[in-house]
Amino acid sequence: MEFDRPTAGTLCEAYDRALNALAEAESVLWTLPDSPERADYIRAHSNVVIEILSTLKGPLVIQHPDLNPDRPDGPPDTDLDDEEERFAAQLSPTQVAAIDDVLLAGCGPHFRKVARIVGGALSQRTDDLGDVPLGFFATRVKALVEAGRLEAQGKLDYIRFSEVRLPLGRSRTP
Repeated sequence: MEFDRPTAGTLCEAYDRALNALAEAESVLWTLPDSPERADYIRAHSNVVIEILSTLKGPLVIQHPDLNPDRPDGPPDTDLDDEEERFAAQLSPTQVAAIDDVLLAGCGPHFRKVARIVGGALSQRTDDLGDVPLGFFATRVKALVEAGRLEAQGKLDYIRFSEVRLPLGRSRTP
């Protein structure tokens, strides 16, 4: 659907308010006791964010690129706090490889927003990995780019401001 610039701007502002409210709710969800129910809520929450970004806001920004700010706000998504660093350090090489496989499975020959790739991976994670922080997924995307397993454009430290794809002529495996 085509939107005129004023309508698209109003909708983007509304979606940004919704995303800010969801970010506030996400921080509350992570404080709940670890349980399958919490994991289900977090997965559902991630899916809502993905839908807002990819289905609602994304097409508006494609139609009106000026709606996408040139610089991201806040700290990079790849920054991990101390607790997230400790969690990441406890992951085995097999678990990290499993995360990489999920991330790569979300990629194809065309550029896709890293936010969509990470969101999809968050919603597909298995219980044996636990609650892997979003920032760790972002760091793994960056590592996959550095290893040549993905190609990137944009600001890789910010998942909303970067895109990745599989290198042309290559499969998902190393």
